[in-house]
Amino acid sequence: MTNSFGLLKILSIVFKVLAWVVLLLMMIGLVGNLITNKELSGPPLVQAIVNTVLSSIMAFLMLFAFGEVIRLLLAIEQQTHKE
Repeated sequence: MTNSFGLLKILSIVFKVLAWVVLLLMMIGLVGNLITNKELSGPPLVQAIVNTVLSSIMAFLMLFAFGEVIRLLLAIEQQTHKE
């Protein structure tokens, strides 16, 4: 049998890699926010920190889960068409 749905397999990997990149960039942004706030001698903005952390976790989970759903659907399709 030929390698069907190759584009969807690649798309699943792209979503997973994108999830890790988004998480990494948001954590770098959080560190930058904390450093900038420290240099300005102000109190840390708790709302901004919580918002950054929660939004990065949410974006990571959504992108990673979408990649896993694509992979799961491909595995189901492969098992149902075995001969």
